[in-house]
Amino acid sequence: MSKINAKVGVTFDLWETLIFDRPELDETRARMRCEGIQRALERLGFSIALVDVERGYEESASRLQDVWDRNGEVPTLEQILLIVELAGGERTRIPASPEATQALVTGYVDPILAFPPRLGKDVVSTLEDLQALGAKIGLISNTGRAPGEVLRRLLQNYGVMKYFDATTFSNEIGCRKPDPRIFKQAANELGMGPSQVIHVGDNPEADFQGARDAGMKAVLFEPEQRHSNEWGPNSLFALSRRHQHSIGTAVDAGTRINSLRSVPGLVKRLRAGSG
Repeated sequence: MSKINAKVGVTFDLWETLIFDRPELDETRARMRCEGIQRALERLGFSIALVDVERGYEESASRLQDVWDRNGEVPTLEQILLIVELAGGERTRIPASPEATQALVTGYVDPILAFPPRLGKDVVSTLEDLQALGAKIGLISNTGRAPGEVLRRLLQNYGVMKYFDATTFSNEIGCRKPDPRIFKQAANELGMGPSQVIHVGDNPEADFQGARDAGMKAVLFEPEQRHSNEWGPNSLFALSRRHQHSIGTAVDAGTRINSLRSVPGLVKRLRAGSG
């Protein structure tokens, strides 16, 4: 596959584009997070029942989503402290020590490495082809319970981190898709202007419209099988889509794909001046 000199970048969404989760895995990780928080609290001298930590975890979801709906971010430690406050009340004051912080954060973020989502079947071959074409490859991901630092470790475990020239996570930038700033930051990290970049993602508002508003070329990824109705109403997957606009119906057929294997061809057409 020959390289063409025109400078083109491709950025991908992460969740439900490159990796795919299942409700039962999300539930297992939720239980592990609650158990990890409870163990850390016990070591710090706090006695809070697991059922209360689980209640705090559930109640935190809608509060976090309220911030995320405004394209804001909540740092990992603040998420944990919110859960602890909801579980044990304001009287539960966590000491501001590195040891306490590390114990709580580890218990909260590591479950995704123990029970990872599934890597899409076409991800590796698509990334290999894009790299062979000489395209710059980036990742633009909103984060939830797992911060960018841990998601990079997840990508490393999959063996695909080596393909990315830049990885841009909302918790590190301080804003979320569809805010144009996160797209422009990603393009800047690739050493390109937004108009030189194609963004591929599954969310019509966050990915497609967000990328277009930032000046990128946008492609809506619609995988052939998605069972969104399997997710509980309080899951972050469901909450993240509760205010999603109906712009998906306005996306023309030429900017929709149902396989990542279409992406290298899009790069070739853009370089040929027909993208």
